[in-house]
Amino acid sequence: MRDLFLQIWKKRTHNSEVSGDYLGKEALSVFFHHILPKEKYPQAKLDEENIILLTLDEHINIENDMYKYEEVNKIREYLKKKYEL
Repeated sequence: MRDLFLQIWKKRTHNSEVSGDYLGKEALSVFFHHILPKEKYPQAKLDEENIILLTLDEHINIENDMYKYEEVNKIREYLKKKYEL
């Protein structure tokens, strides 16, 4: 997973994709969130489109309420169509 996270880190700006907050210079695993849970949707586990960058607080919030952020909900709907779920 670390290699995938580093690939994403190199391609994207180091900002939360929800708030725009700067995440820093180091690619910490807490900044990466699978929109479709990797345990439930293994086919999407390595899909870069299924991973969003979030702050630690946003990541905690979304783990407690997966529908909290509209931006994430839109991507989730796109991914469900992509994977015909």
